[in-house]
Amino acid sequence: MYKLHLILKYLLKRRIAWVSLFAVMLCTTMVLVVISVMGGWLRMFRASFHGLTGDVLVERSFTGFSHYQEMIIDIEKLPSVVAAVPTIETFGLLNIANLKPAGVQVMGIPIDRIGQVNSFPKSLYRGYNQRIDQANDKHNRLTPQQRQKLRAEAEELARHPSFNKPFPDKVYSERARNGENWPGMIAGIGVLDIRKNKEGTLEGRTPALYLLPVKLTVMGMGPEAVSLDFQSKSEKHYWIVDDSRTQVWQYDANSVYVPLDQLQKDLSMDATTALDEETGEKSEVPARVTTIHVRLKPGADLNAARDQVKEVVERVLARHRNNEIVASTSDPKVVTWEEDKATWIHAIENEKILMIFLFGIISVVAVFLIFCIFYMIVSEKTKDIGIIKSVGASSGGVAGIFLGYGAAIGIVGAGLGLLASYLLVHNINELHTWMGQRLGVQIWNPEVYLFDKIPNTMTLKDVLVIGVCAVLASTIGALLPAWRAARMNPVEALRWE
Repeated sequence: MYKLHLILKYLLKRRIAWVSLFAVMLCTTMVLVVISVMGGWLRMFRASFHGLTGDVLVERSFTGFSHYQEMIIDIEKLPSVVAAVPTIETFGLLNIANLKPAGVQVMGIPIDRIGQVNSFPKSLYRGYNQRIDQANDKHNRLTPQQRQKLRAEAEELARHPSFNKPFPDKVYSERARNGENWPGMIAGIGVLDIRKNKEGTLEGRTPALYLLPVKLTVMGMGPEAVSLDFQSKSEKHYWIVDDSRTQVWQYDANSVYVPLDQLQKDLSMDATTALDEETGEKSEVPARVTTIHVRLKPGADLNAARDQVKEVVERVLARHRNNEIVASTSDPKVVTWEEDKATWIHAIENEKILMIFLFGIISVVAVFLIFCIFYMIVSEKTKDIGIIKSVGASSGGVAGIFLGYGAAIGIVGAGLGLLASYLLVHNINELHTWMGQRLGVQIWNPEVYLFDKIPNTMTLKDVLVIGVCAVLASTIGALLPAWRAARMNPVEALRWE
């Protein structure tokens, strides 16, 4: 009981020890904030990029591959597969209303099926987020029933996305000749200059965006082409029908989405008939795509499913190998989404480890600070130690006082650090917005950090590990002074002045 009494007395009365308590709190806060932001960044990266692709990908860049319809039929027969959807990814030149030419990544998607393999429909503003934003707006006077209705409408729109134009055809025909016949295009918010301002709100989205004529130029690509054929370029007019905010800035800044069948035609990747000049015989040239996205059932083994999909692809290609001259290097590759993004994932994981290591080294300062303060306290309390030992306290009991003192500082400091880091992490985006409003400072640039908001989640595992480490570090810092106090001779200690 005397140990607890002395520990509490030293903790409350010895203000010099509050310096070490503050150091423990500061180091705990610093390390936990870094781990939470870096770990949250990694989790957001994985979730966001996974949400834009299937679990397994069959892909061949630029030139694409044929017989994808047969592959999809056989892939969807696999027990672990939910759906398989083809897409095309290429590059093009975009000109919005003859005002802004820009190079963009062009993605051809079957809009009615893309939601079966990824969460792209929930990135659309008109097709989802407009109603979600209204339902979540605390400043409007909607009833709970009206908010729930808006959320239900948003979910229904996400289940049935489309390239339909938002206005009647006559509105478009008045703005451009035959404009009502142009297909729809979805553009990333960065392409349309919709950006977050210093206050953290999106600006630049107006109804006029959906009435701007757009010209997209792409280059045709043969099945075995090794260079672009500038003579086979295709120019097609579109209307912007919606904007996409995936929250991955690299996609939002330079991606546009168009109907798959239209892009196939523009790239000369649709099914055609070829004429052999020597024999005069006609042959069918199958359509091509660059990617098949495969969605798996929850809990399915990712690597096992990849191997099964690979077997299907090889089997389909083998059926047509005798009829076509196809080099083995032209076969599409089959990868998991993690393998496809491995370069990015590993880079961020390494950055997280490096940051933790560096801030961990800085936190060692707290251990030395506790050691120095406790060594000084032991020196000042030599006479008290002698009195305690002279009335029967054991060496272990004396050591326990100072070890408990160190542990108490660790517990209190870690607790305050966890509270401070929780408040900081969970309000970090609001704090960043405030800094932008009041100080004109923008630390988090989405063009650099990929995402348009700072990760603001903490995991229980991180909290427990950092909290325990803080207590252990404080106890270790008090270990040598406690050992010195335990070894003191009571007679010598009482004679100390």
